[in-house]
Amino acid sequence: MVQSPTDQCIVLPFRAENRSSFDGTGLALHFLLGNVLALHTGLEEMWFGWRVKKIFPEKAALQRYIRDAADTLDLFRVSRSQQVRLWLFGNYSDSSVRLHFFDGQAPDVRHPPVELPVSIDDGLIAFRTQLMKWLESTGRPMPKAQVQAALWPETLGRAGLDAAGRALEGFYIYSAYGGDGPLDVSPFKQAVAEAPESFIAHDLYGWALYRNKDYTGAKRAFLTALRINPAGTGAMSGLMWCGVYGKDLEEAMFWSGRKADICRQDVQAAREDGRRRYEKANP
Repeated sequence: MVQSPTDQCIVLPFRAENRSSFDGTGLALHFLLGNVLALHTGLEEMWFGWRVKKIFPEKAALQRYIRDAADTLDLFRVSRSQQVRLWLFGNYSDSSVRLHFFDGQAPDVRHPPVELPVSIDDGLIAFRTQLMKWLESTGRPMPKAQVQAALWPETLGRAGLDAAGRALEGFYIYSAYGGDGPLDVSPFKQAVAEAPESFIAHDLYGWALYRNKDYTGAKRAFLTALRINPAGTGAMSGLMWCGVYGKDLEEAMFWSGRKADICRQDVQAAREDGRRRYEKANP
């Protein structure tokens, strides 16, 4: 078990540098890096999806940011309002993501950006390896015990990146701003069809089904995701919540504890957190 971290870091969606039309690549790569940082024991868990509406109160503002690289975000103001210290942001091209780092406690310190290669052929291993080397250079190294867990082969080809990112945009919009009826799961099915061995695609499909209260279907998708990436903490969170709302106490406690184990946290305390969530939802 490691000491509880205090700093949080949000990965913002990456925007296209030179594209006349939108595709989902930048969103898919942003979500991939979010899954890497979730394993970083020096950072407190913080997902962009948790703060979408607080950062972008209106749907149109979110879509402008995602689709227009010229659109700006005052990170100093947002960092203060959200009480989140660290931010990763950048633009992508066919070959790389140019990644920038912002520290809300030291806003005047300029960190050199890094080019992360969009390495499709190696399962995006070089992409993540370069990220972790860069994190070390900023003084926030990924603990060695977590590095290998963060390097599962992610088989999102070009079409899979596009499909997963488009599905993720729909998920953010529906979750933050609502919609008429259930969430349309067809984009998530398309992502799985384009990348059937992708953790990201199956994890997103699980969250879409969960959002529609299809806990049985969501559980199947999350378990498939974990077969591909056994350290997928987001899928473990999904399985914990499926246990909570599917009224399976042991499942809720098991996956809460399993996620803590992967993140080198207190397993017994996490199991009790799972119990408390279950009892709150099922009084």
